[in-house]
Amino acid sequence: MLTNKIKQLTGEAAGFLSDFYNSRRIIFVLARREFKITYGTNYLGFAWAVLEPLTMMMILLLVFTYLRARASNDYPFVVYLLSGVVAFEFFNKSLMQATRSIKFHSFLLKQGGFRMAILPIINILSTLKTHLVILIIAVSIFAFFGVYPSFYWFQLIYYIFAVVVLLIGLSWITASLVLFIPDIQYIINIVIRTAFFLTPIFWDMSMFPPKAALILKLNPLYHIVEGYRNCFLYHQAFWSDTYSFVSFWIITSIIFITGIFVFKRLRPHFADVV
Repeated sequence: MLTNKIKQLTGEAAGFLSDFYNSRRIIFVLARREFKITYGTNYLGFAWAVLEPLTMMMILLLVFTYLRARASNDYPFVVYLLSGVVAFEFFNKSLMQATRSIKFHSFLLKQGGFRMAILPIINILSTLKTHLVILIIAVSIFAFFGVYPSFYWFQLIYYIFAVVVLLIGLSWITASLVLFIPDIQYIINIVIRTAFFLTPIFWDMSMFPPKAALILKLNPLYHIVEGYRNCFLYHQAFWSDTYSFVSFWIITSIIFITGIFVFKRLRPHFADVV
């Protein structure tokens, strides 16, 4: 029974990857369309995609620098803060947009040959484009403060992949549920705001006793935010914190599998509620 279930899941995964590859052109077209719709009708267009998160970074920088809430004495606070905010903002923006993806592209429900599970991924790819631009800006700021590229910066590829996997699992859950329970989007807002303060963005884990630190490290965003700092500042390998690495992938795997289950169960009813 278990063997058959595993074979079934493996077959579905292979089918999904095959459909994803075969639909790669329409995926990138839709991702470009999503990006243009989001920013194309504004006077400043794409500039808003950068100005919005950049403004938040500057506000946080001014506030916490003024309050002397400095988390590390080894690096300028602006570098420490921005390296965390950049990572968190990508997660925040991607999840919010991916949650609305199925409702926004509801017209595709009439096209039986299109896999609706791909839609959240399209929004994530659209947000990734903005994230890469913001990373370039952040890197320029880092260089101004004396933090220069190193071999460890290539690990960003791993951390971007890790957060994308986490986002896909979460968005399959949220994008499905929000069709049936619209209030879910407000709950997500509250959870993300809470996660912002539970993630070491403007504070350092060394502030807490070891037992409390172990609990806080179970937050998947800890692995991502600290991972960005491992690339930019600490020059550590992504597996150096074994506890964070293992717990992230265990929790992310659970979320990913739950996302598959929830999406699969609710998918037949999407057309009834959209």
